[in-house]
Formats: sequence, structure tokens, C-alpha cells
Amino acid sequence: MEKLITVVVVLMLGAFLMNSYADAQRLNSCLGKKERVTRLQLYLQDLVGGENRTVWHVAQSDLTDVLPSAFGRVAVLDNLVTTGPEFESQQVGRMQGLIALADLHEKALAMLLNIVFTEGEFKGSTLSILGRNPLFDKVREVPIVGGTGAFRMARGYVITKTYSKDETRIRDVYEYNIVVFHMDDDVTI
Repeated sequence: MEKLITVVVVLMLGAFLMNSYADAQRLNSCLGKKERVTRLQLYLQDLVGGENRTVWHVAQSDLTDVLPSAFGRVAVLDNLVTTGPEFESQQVGRMQGLIALADLHEKALAMLLNIVFTEGEFKGSTLSILGRNPLFDKVREVPIVGGTGAFRMARGYVITKTYSKDETRIRDVYEYNIVVFHMDDDVTI
């Protein structure tokens, strides 16, 4: 129960961050900065089984095994992010965070995730994702609520879809098409 309370608190904190848009607009006008738009296509390598898994279930509710929605299942992840759908594609970062099945009626995730760029143009930067992801929808949209480094003051969205699901339940691949508005990199505070 403590873990679920922690999840709720973390999700509420994330919702608070969503209000940062108005603050960003005020800061923009103060700094006279330029806003950039960056578009990225990335692939999330979700290792859900095997020896090198990157997704771990850490909690569940009394209803998780009873409801088809698996309500209350909570997992943490540290997934590889690549430029292509193949596992051997160029690595650009990791997706780290917390997901919870938070709908009593359908499989829908409440996501609190960070894409941590470890290679390439955006190395050292992050994007923060917070939102609902209904897993059985073919195409899903999830908001970007913040970022660091090259993505300072980020806001935007991710259009995601399942690229492939491994029937052996070892690896699933998700395509992430990202549109992010963020501060010009040459601005320092």
C-alpha cells in the first residue's frame, strides 16, 4: 500500500509540472529567447522477460489478478532507446521511470518517464513524459511536460504505437514520434 501511495504522490507532483507552460511563457518574454521545435523518431526496446530484462513489477493491488485491466500493477523500467526498431540499432539513450496500470476497465498506463539521452546531439539532456497511455489503442498520444539540457523548458507530445510484440514475452518494441518545443540552446540563466 505504501508503494501505491508513493506512486500517487509522484503522479500528483508530475501534474504540478504540467502547469509550467504559463511560467515558461513569462520566462520567455523576460529572457527574449527563441523557441525551437525538435522532431525525433525513436524506438523503445522493452525487455519484459529473460535474463536481461529492463522492466520490473514492484507492486500490485488486490484487484490486479482479478480484473482484465490488471489495475494496480506498478513497474519500474530502464529501457534502451534506439534510432531504429532493431535491437542492434544505434543507442541514443535510456527510458527510465515508473508505469502503473491505473484504469479499472481497460489496460491503460499512467506513465512517469524520462528519456535520458546518452549519445548523439542531445547527450546529457532529458525529456520528461507524464500521461495516460491506453495500451489497446493503435496510436496513442502522451504529453511531454519538461526537460533538461538542450530540452530546457520543454513541452510537447509523443505519438506512440506498438511496433512489434514478441510472442515469447521477451521483447516488445514501441515507436515514439516526438514533437517538442523548447528553449534555444544558447540561452543561459
